[in-house]
Amino acid sequence: MKKINKKVITLGIASFMLVAGASAYASGTISELFPTVESEHQIQAKQVENRLNQSWAKGKEVLERSTNANTFALNSARGSVNSDLSDWTFGDITNLDELLSSFSDQEKSSFLEAFYGKERQENLEQGDYMSAVLLSPDKEQAIVYWEKANGNFITLDMKTKSDNSWFVDEVKLQPAQ
Repeated sequence: MKKINKKVITLGIASFMLVAGASAYASGTISELFPTVESEHQIQAKQVENRLNQSWAKGKEVLERSTNANTFALNSARGSVNSDLSDWTFGDITNLDELLSSFSDQEKSSFLEAFYGKERQENLEQGDYMSAVLLSPDKEQAIVYWEKANGNFITLDMKTKSDNSWFVDEVKLQPAQ
Protein backbone atom coordinates (compact mmCIF):
# COMPACT_ATOMS: atom_id res chain seq x y z
CA MET A 1 0.00 0.00 0.00
CA LYS A 2 2.88 2.36 0.79
CA LYS A 3 4.34 1.83 -2.71
CA ILE A 4 1.04 2.84 -4.32
CA ASN A 5 0.84 5.99 -2.18
CA LYS A 6 4.39 6.98 -3.19
CA LYS A 7 3.49 6.54 -6.87
CA VAL A 8 0.29 8.55 -6.48
CA ILE A 9 2.10 11.33 -4.65
CA THR A 10 4.88 11.39 -7.28
CA LEU A 11 2.34 11.51 -10.12
CA GLY A 12 0.40 14.24 -8.30
CA ILE A 13 3.51 16.39 -7.88
CA ALA A 14 4.53 15.84 -11.52
CA SER A 15 1.03 16.80 -12.69
CA PHE A 16 1.05 19.92 -10.53
CA MET A 17 4.41 20.96 -11.97
CA LEU A 18 3.15 20.43 -15.53
CA VAL A 19 0.02 22.49 -14.92
CA ALA A 20 1.96 25.24 -13.15
CA GLY A 21 4.54 25.29 -15.95
CA ALA A 22 1.90 25.41 -18.67
CA SER A 23 0.11 28.32 -17.01
CA ALA A 24 3.41 30.21 -16.75
CA TYR A 25 3.89 29.87 -20.51
CA ALA A 26 0.30 30.82 -21.21
CA SER A 27 0.52 33.91 -19.04
CA GLY A 28 3.23 35.50 -21.17
CA THR A 29 6.21 34.73 -18.97
CA ILE A 30 8.31 33.82 -21.97
CA SER A 31 7.71 37.15 -23.66
CA GLU A 32 8.65 38.88 -20.40
CA LEU A 33 11.88 36.89 -20.21
CA PHE A 34 12.75 37.70 -23.83
CA PRO A 35 11.04 41.02 -24.62
CA THR A 36 13.02 41.77 -27.81
CA VAL A 37 12.58 38.45 -29.61
CA GLU A 38 9.27 39.34 -31.21
CA SER A 39 10.30 42.82 -32.28
CA GLU A 40 13.61 41.52 -33.68
CA HIS A 41 11.74 39.00 -35.77
CA GLN A 42 9.38 41.70 -36.94
CA ILE A 43 12.30 43.90 -37.97
CA GLN A 44 13.93 41.02 -39.84
CA ALA A 45 10.65 40.10 -41.52
CA LYS A 46 10.14 43.70 -42.61
CA GLN A 47 13.68 43.81 -44.03
CA VAL A 48 13.06 40.62 -46.01
CA GLU A 49 9.72 41.95 -47.24
CA ASN A 50 11.35 45.21 -48.36
CA ARG A 51 14.15 43.34 -50.13
CA LEU A 52 11.64 41.12 -51.96
CA ASN A 53 9.54 44.11 -53.02
CA GLN A 54 12.68 45.85 -54.33
CA SER A 55 13.71 42.70 -56.20
CA TRP A 56 10.27 42.28 -57.78
CA ALA A 57 10.11 45.94 -58.83
CA LYS A 58 13.62 45.70 -60.31
CA GLY A 59 12.63 42.53 -62.17
CA LYS A 60 9.55 44.18 -63.65
CA GLU A 61 11.70 47.12 -64.79
CA VAL A 62 14.15 44.70 -66.42
CA LEU A 63 11.25 43.01 -68.21
CA GLU A 64 9.83 46.31 -69.40
CA ARG A 65 13.23 47.53 -70.64
CA SER A 66 14.24 44.34 -72.34
CA THR A 67 13.48 43.69 -75.95
CA ASN A 68 11.93 40.42 -74.83
CA ALA A 69 9.18 42.21 -72.90
CA ASN A 70 7.35 42.97 -76.10
CA THR A 71 7.89 39.40 -77.25
CA PHE A 72 6.37 38.11 -74.02
CA ALA A 73 3.49 40.55 -74.17
CA LEU A 74 2.69 40.16 -77.86
CA ASN A 75 2.86 36.38 -78.13
CA SER A 76 -0.06 35.25 -76.03
CA ALA A 77 -1.46 31.86 -76.87
CA ARG A 78 -4.58 33.20 -78.53
CA GLY A 79 -3.04 36.16 -80.31
CA SER A 80 -4.25 39.01 -78.13
CA VAL A 81 -1.95 42.00 -77.82
CA ASN A 82 -0.96 43.15 -74.34
CA SER A 83 2.12 45.26 -74.92
CA ASP A 84 1.92 47.20 -71.65
CA LEU A 85 3.05 45.15 -68.65
CA SER A 86 1.63 47.78 -66.30
CA ASP A 87 -1.83 46.38 -67.12
CA TRP A 88 -0.81 42.93 -65.95
CA THR A 89 -1.77 41.75 -62.47
CA PHE A 90 1.12 41.26 -60.06
CA GLY A 91 1.22 38.35 -57.65
CA ASP A 92 3.65 36.56 -55.41
CA ILE A 93 3.60 33.32 -53.46
CA THR A 94 1.61 34.93 -50.63
CA ASN A 95 -1.34 35.89 -52.83
CA LEU A 96 -1.18 33.22 -55.52
CA ASP A 97 -4.55 31.78 -54.44
CA GLU A 98 -6.12 35.21 -54.75
CA LEU A 99 -4.51 35.74 -58.15
CA LEU A 100 -5.92 32.44 -59.41
CA SER A 101 -9.31 32.74 -57.69
CA SER A 102 -11.20 33.17 -60.97
CA PHE A 103 -9.68 30.00 -62.44
CA SER A 104 -11.51 26.69 -62.42
CA ASP A 105 -10.01 24.00 -60.19
CA GLN A 106 -8.63 22.21 -63.26
CA GLU A 107 -7.06 25.40 -64.66
CA LYS A 108 -5.64 26.36 -61.25
CA SER A 109 -4.11 22.90 -60.90
CA SER A 110 -2.63 23.12 -64.39
CA PHE A 111 -1.21 26.59 -63.67
CA LEU A 112 0.42 25.43 -60.44
CA GLU A 113 1.84 22.36 -62.16
CA ALA A 114 3.49 24.58 -64.78
CA PHE A 115 4.51 27.16 -62.16
CA TYR A 116 6.30 24.57 -60.01
CA GLY A 117 7.44 22.48 -62.99
CA LYS A 118 10.83 21.25 -64.12
CA GLU A 119 11.76 24.52 -65.84
CA ARG A 120 11.54 26.32 -62.51
CA GLN A 121 13.34 23.56 -60.63
CA GLU A 122 16.17 23.49 -63.17
CA ASN A 123 16.75 27.25 -62.81
CA LEU A 124 16.45 27.68 -59.05
CA GLU A 125 19.65 27.81 -57.05
CA GLN A 126 20.56 28.55 -53.49
CA GLY A 127 20.59 32.31 -52.96
CA ASP A 128 17.83 33.08 -55.49
CA TYR A 129 14.95 35.28 -54.39
CA MET A 130 11.29 34.32 -54.19
CA SER A 131 9.48 34.49 -57.52
CA ALA A 132 6.75 36.85 -58.64
CA VAL A 133 4.05 36.48 -61.29
CA LEU A 134 2.60 38.88 -63.82
CA LEU A 135 -0.75 37.67 -65.16
CA SER A 136 -2.04 39.14 -68.41
CA PRO A 137 -5.40 40.95 -68.39
CA ASP A 138 -6.98 38.19 -70.48
CA LYS A 139 -5.55 35.56 -68.05
CA GLU A 140 -4.10 33.55 -70.92
CA GLN A 141 -0.46 34.31 -70.27
CA ALA A 142 1.78 34.74 -67.24
CA ILE A 143 5.38 35.73 -66.70
CA VAL A 144 7.05 34.18 -63.67
CA TYR A 145 10.32 35.85 -62.72
CA TRP A 146 12.84 35.89 -59.92
CA GLU A 147 16.20 37.43 -59.14
CA LYS A 148 19.22 35.17 -59.15
CA ALA A 149 21.91 35.54 -56.48
CA ASN A 150 24.13 37.22 -59.10
CA GLY A 151 21.54 39.94 -59.87
CA ASN A 152 20.25 38.53 -63.17
CA PHE A 153 16.63 37.44 -63.59
CA ILE A 154 15.05 34.24 -64.84
CA THR A 155 11.73 34.57 -66.64
CA LEU A 156 9.30 31.77 -67.45
CA ASP A 157 6.76 32.64 -70.12
CA MET A 158 3.65 30.60 -69.33
CA LYS A 159 0.71 30.30 -71.71
CA THR A 160 -2.61 28.52 -71.98
CA LYS A 161 -3.71 26.02 -74.59
CA SER A 162 -7.20 26.01 -76.05
CA ASP A 163 -8.33 23.65 -73.27
CA ASN A 164 -7.14 26.17 -70.61
CA SER A 165 -4.22 24.02 -69.57
CA TRP A 166 -1.00 25.89 -68.78
CA PHE A 167 2.53 25.21 -70.01
CA VAL A 168 5.91 26.92 -69.91
CA ASP A 169 6.56 28.22 -73.40
CA GLU A 170 9.97 29.80 -72.91
CA VAL A 171 12.67 30.28 -70.29
CA LYS A 172 14.97 33.30 -70.53
CA LEU A 173 17.89 34.68 -68.57
CA GLN A 174 17.50 38.45 -68.32
CA PRO A 175 20.67 40.39 -67.42
CA ALA A 176 20.04 42.98 -64.71
CA GLN A 177 21.86 45.65 -66.81
